Amino acid sequence: MIDSHTHRYPPEVYSNPRKFAQKQGESHWLELVDPSQGSKLQGWASRQRMITDMDAASISQSVLLGWYWENPNSCIQHNDWHYKWIKEDPERFYAFASIHPVMPEPIEELKRRLGQGFVGIGECHPGVQGFTIKNPSWIKCVEFACENGWPINFHVTEPVGHDYPGRTATPFEDFHWLAREYPTLKIILSHAGGLFPFYELNPRIQKELNNVYYDLAACPLLYDSSLYRKLIDVVGYHKILWGTDYPLRIYPNIQSTPDFSTFRNEILSVAKLNKNEEEAIFHQNILSLLPC
Repeated sequence: MIDSHTHRYPPEVYSNPRKFAQKQGESHWLELVDPSQGSKLQGWASRQRMITDMDAASISQSVLLGWYWENPNSCIQHNDWHYKWIKEDPERFYAFASIHPVMPEPIEELKRRLGQGFVGIGECHPGVQGFTIKNPSWIKCVEFACENGWPINFHVTEPVGHDYPGRTATPFEDFHWLAREYPTLKIILSHAGGLFPFYELNPRIQKELNNVYYDLAACPLLYDSSLYRKLIDVVGYHKILWGTDYPLRIYPNIQSTPDFSTFRNEILSVAKLNKNEEEAIFHQNILSLLPC
């Protein structure tokens, strides 16, 4: 089993996230991990805690996603963390790169991470990072991903629903344009794509989204559990990736600390997956997208 959507931070960050955020100028991230109002859902995990939780849930590997940092220097710093961690535990973790198109040489940063064993870009959020999907420097990053077989993971916010800390719109039109203009790009839309996959019920649009995939990260916070079978029925199990958003506490009413098992067990229980669906959603689909 592979978790396609996780995050990880070093002790110097999670021991005092406010100090880190203020130093780096990361107000959006701080509002997510330490909101000024409402429940605090963010959990934290050391290397050993994360590996122990993975083992408890029979998770062989996890994809470490970067963050959509507002400060380009934070992206580089996060990539340095990832490089250290995949060197330390190469059999347990894959790394995606954080990127910001306003950094002096974004393609050089991606080339460096390619040489270090990174396998994708993301999690990305142009709205938070302050650029448009058609930004020329960003498009060069997209072209780099196409050329090297890298998927790009995007944070996606559902267009309707309740307000919550850090919520920023992610226009569906942008993802549709990107998929249409770059059909070889492997696009992963997080959080069930904000229900974007249901647009695939339109036959014309469906043809233009062959390169779009959807991960399930944080879905228990957002949707009823009947979602999982409905997604399979609409887009097919080959386009769905299991991810938890670990170490987020996605079951705040029953989780005092984050884990992988609760979400895994719910999907297996509620969605009634057959063997082909289970193997695809829990590991084959993400492996098919990685250039390794």
